[in-house]
Amino acid sequence: MADETFNWDNLAQFKAEGRFLDGYPDDQRTFFAPRDNVHGLLVAVIGSAQHSIVVNMFGYDDDQLNKIIQAKLADQRVYVQMSLDRSQSTGAHEKQILATWANNAFGNSIAIGTSSVHNAISHLKIVIVDGVYTVKGSTNWSLSGEQQQDNELTLSRNAVIAAETRAVLDLNHDFMLKQMAGSAAGLANLKASTSPGQTPPLPPDPASATAATAATAPPAAPAAG
Repeated sequence: MADETFNWDNLAQFKAEGRFLDGYPDDQRTFFAPRDNVHGLLVAVIGSAQHSIVVNMFGYDDDQLNKIIQAKLADQRVYVQMSLDRSQSTGAHEKQILATWANNAFGNSIAIGTSSVHNAISHLKIVIVDGVYTVKGSTNWSLSGEQQQDNELTLSRNAVIAAETRAVLDLNHDFMLKQMAGSAAGLANLKASTSPGQTPPLPPDPASATAATAATAPPAAPAAG
């Protein structure tokens, strides 16, 4: 379902009953694992992203969701910001996933760390898609969390909730970035280049910028005869 238009009116397909109770708020839908198809819902929401994905996640080892995120990381039209709890990043499966993340690519910002107080865990399970859809709840991004454990997931399309949540996720992300820069956490593959002459380190130019420069460059002078 990646890259398909997201249809709010078709979300009942992910409910076990195939419908929502009468009187549900217009801008909110709630799902429960393992009763409802929480995994399918997450695939649909994240896959629909056209402009941005902002994630703060505790447990992250769902291969299908990661495949969608990887495609968004590779798409310079989509800004992807990911904040992951450090304690969860040390698992064998998680390490395998992290090794494939392209943090240096244009429009990507990835941080791994802790909460800003006493280095406690970053326990949020939140994603904001295109600044409109906010997914919250107790559900980690793992098949066990989505399909076996008792978990709750609420999807909102309220712009005020998205804006408030984004501010919190940005603060967490900023702290984690600074934490990574000041530590030797074994996360070198996620850090920006520190080659001489780059202060601060800069990512490669996006393909769009390279193409624009080539298009506006003056024609080469004819070779001397």
